[in-house]
Amino acid sequence: TLPHAEAALLAVLAERPGRVLSRAIIAALLGETDASPRAIDQRIARLRRIIETNPAAPRHILTLRDEGYRFEPGEA
Repeated sequence: TLPHAEAALLAVLAERPGRVLSRAIIAALLGETDASPRAIDQRIARLRRIIETNPAAPRHILTLRDEGYRFEPGEA
């Protein structure tokens, strides 16, 4: 099972497949407008360790440098 924080993050990403979401947008969608960008990065890293086959080379949660993150659904 996913911890609550990671489940909420996955829901935010999965509801917007293929869209680039900045850290600020992710924080706002999570209702955490005071969350630091680093806190979002750390939560993304924890989620990757759970859902990615190889977190070092993610296939589902992609980083777009200086833009944010994009979720690409598909088989795990």
